[in-house]
Amino acid sequence: MFISAAFILVNWQKYTRPDNPGEKFRFHSKKIMNTKLKKCLLTIGLLCFATQVWAVKAKIRFLFPVSSESVTDGFEDSTIKTSEFVLAFLMPLSQHTQLDLGYSYFNARIEDPSTSSEGYSGVFRAHLLELGAGYSGFELTRTISLVFESAVRIPVSGEGEVQGNQTTQEATGISGMGYYISSGVEYSKLEISLFYQRRDLSFDGLTVTRSGQSTDVALHTTEYGLAFGYTF
Repeated sequence: MFISAAFILVNWQKYTRPDNPGEKFRFHSKKIMNTKLKKCLLTIGLLCFATQVWAVKAKIRFLFPVSSESVTDGFEDSTIKTSEFVLAFLMPLSQHTQLDLGYSYFNARIEDPSTSSEGYSGVFRAHLLELGAGYSGFELTRTISLVFESAVRIPVSGEGEVQGNQTTQEATGISGMGYYISSGVEYSKLEISLFYQRRDLSFDGLTVTRSGQSTDVALHTTEYGLAFGYTF
């Protein structure tokens, strides 16, 4: 269905393109209608493809770190505060195995201690694509199962700002990688897990100058904690 819709779109564009310059005005009047029709056909094709191939479910995951280690290049003597929200779409491969395609929103704030003369502070936000897999084939009872998950997180966009006593900088890009591993129990639509995750994120264009030396700003965090998930 998806391939057929794409074929129709390609041929529709081919045979509705005017070869005679005198027909350009008439072609322009039909351009908006053709664009809407193409979008409609493409949407129908994607929906049919998704519903026929996978029974997709969604999971919301909240992470509560119990122990964390953080090093921020340029802010080595400062304490960072982080928060994260994850929304994942689960696509089953078999009865107990599923692919994880999700979105992670990461937020961090950091500020120099009051004893610092530079007075730097930073705010960082990252939007990450999550790619992973999960397995829930070990049943403890009829309603409770063990679940194992692992994922890789790739930043796709982000925002960063560093303020000093006299300067303000904004990030021009983001790069890095993140990893997530968890194991826990699943009951009906609820899930409670112990997790481990690590992030290494660099924000392009942000530097901190201390004692005459400039350092590029980057975040390195390792966290252990509890994860609560709900599938719907």
